[in-house]
Amino acid sequence: MKPFFSAALAALLATAGAAQAQTNACVTRAEAEALVLFVAPDLIRQTGQRCAAALPATALLRQTSGALLSKYEAESERAWPEARKALLKIAGPDVSQMLDSAFAKPMIGALVAPLVTGDLKAKDCPTVERALTLVQPLPARNTAALLVLFAQADAASPRPMMRLPVCPAGKE
Repeated sequence: MKPFFSAALAALLATAGAAQAQTNACVTRAEAEALVLFVAPDLIRQTGQRCAAALPATALLRQTSGALLSKYEAESERAWPEARKALLKIAGPDVSQMLDSAFAKPMIGALVAPLVTGDLKAKDCPTVERALTLVQPLPARNTAALLVLFAQADAASPRPMMRLPVCPAGKE
C-alpha cells in the first residue's frame, strides 16, 4: 500500500511541483506543518467518502462532524498564513495573486483531497482508519509535525515517496 500520508503530502505539492523543481525552493518545518494542517479537514472528509463502503458507519473517517473535524478545522484556519507562505515558496511569486483571492483557500483543499485519495483502495481503508484513531488524541499540530517528520525521514531514503521540500536543518 502506498502510505496514505505520503500520498497526502505528495498531492499537496502536485500543483506546484514543476515550479519548485525549477527553483529548488524549500519550506521551513513550520511551513510544512501548516500545509498539512491546512488541508487536513478536506483530506479527512474525502477519505471518509472514499472509504464509506469499506468502513462501519461509526468509523472516525465517516464522521461528517464532531470533535475530530472541529479540531482540524480550527487549526486549518489558523494555519493558512504559514501555508500560504509555503505555497508561495514552492510555486513562486506568480501564484501570489491567486493565493490572495477569496477562492484560493477552499480551492486548494478541494483540489488536493481528491488527488490524495484517488489511489486509495477499499482494502487500505481499515489501515487509514487505524492511523487516524491512533493520532486522534493528539493535538492537530502534533499530528502535522509527525507527518512532516516522516516526510523528512523519507527524503533521506534512496527512493523517497514523499515530495515535501522541507529545508535541511540550518538552511531554513
